[in-house]
Amino acid sequence: MLAPISALLLTYALTALVATLAAVVLWRPLSILLAELCGTEERSRFWTVWSMVMMVATPMLFVSMSSVAVRPADLIRGTMTSALMGVLLALVGMGLAVWTRSPRRDA
Repeated sequence: MLAPISALLLTYALTALVATLAAVVLWRPLSILLAELCGTEERSRFWTVWSMVMMVATPMLFVSMSSVAVRPADLIRGTMTSALMGVLLALVGMGLAVWTRSPRRDA
């Protein structure tokens, strides 16, 4: 059994780790894509940073909305589920935003 404050801190630490890992992996490809779509380096930089913040903030929000378990196995399972759902939601949002603004080839 974990103390409630320890469980909460562990939850946020695991979530930050997962979300930051996703953001780091996406940083370069997203910045290249956004540079092409945005037209200027300043716009591209802004939207890349904004996307990375959302990539971390969304999982943190999901984890914050769920209850914190004190049993280690339940804590890790619940945290990873919430964190990964947050990452997935952030990716879907970014994917839709980029997809709707990407030029299409005429069929």
